[in-house]
Amino acid sequence: MAANALSYSLAHISACSCSKKLSPSIFSSPPLISLTPRRAPIPSSSLEALVVRFPSPLNRRIRHFTASAASTNSVEGEAEVEDAEEESEIPAEGADVVAEEKPPRKPRIKLGDIMGILNKRAIEASEKQRPVPDLRTGDIVEIKLEIPENKRRLSVYKGIIISKQNAGIHTTIRIRRIIAGIGVEIVFPIYSPNIKEIKVVKHRKVRRARLYYLRDKLPRLSTFK
Repeated sequence: MAANALSYSLAHISACSCSKKLSPSIFSSPPLISLTPRRAPIPSSSLEALVVRFPSPLNRRIRHFTASAASTNSVEGEAEVEDAEEESEIPAEGADVVAEEKPPRKPRIKLGDIMGILNKRAIEASEKQRPVPDLRTGDIVEIKLEIPENKRRLSVYKGIIISKQNAGIHTTIRIRRIIAGIGVEIVFPIYSPNIKEIKVVKHRKVRRARLYYLRDKLPRLSTFK
C-alpha cells in the first residue's frame, strides 16, 4: 500500500510540473522572420569597378548593359530638350500667322444678280459719257437726238413727260406734244447712245404717276413753244 501511494504522489507531482512548463506562450507562433536577405541597390560606379576588376563574359554583358542604359538616358534627355524647344517655337509661329491678316474674301455673285450687276455697270458707263438729269412725270424736257443715217444732223424734240418706266439700262420716258393739231407721243430710252442731250426746261408738280388723261383734254395743255 505504501508503495502504491508513493507512486501516485510522484505521478501527480510530475503532471503538475509538466502543466506549469507547458505555458500558452509555448504554443504561440513565433514571429516570422524573412529568410531572404535584403540587398541594397548597387551604384553604377561600384558595378563598373567590379566589372573592370573581374573581366568575365557575364561582367562584360553587365558593362555593355550599363553603357547602353546610360546612352539611352542621354538620348532621351536630348530628345526632351529638342521637343521643348520645338514647342516653344510653335506658339511663336502661330502668333505670326495670327498677326498676318487674311485677305478679304471676294463676294460670291449669284446667278440671279448677274443681270442687275451688268445693268448697273452699263448705267455707270453711260452716265460717264452723258449725265442724265432727274426726270419726273410732268416735267417739260428738250431732247436732242442724233439721226443714225446723218450723224451731223440733230433732231430736237420738246414735250411733257406723261409716263416713265424704270427698267435699269432700258429705262424709257414717254413724251407728248401737239404737232399740227394732232397729239404725238414718242418713247425715248434715256440711256440710248443716239441721245446727245436731255435738258429739263421746267418742273411741274403732278399727283399722278401717269398723265394719260391729257389725251382727252384740250390741246393747249400739251402745247409748248
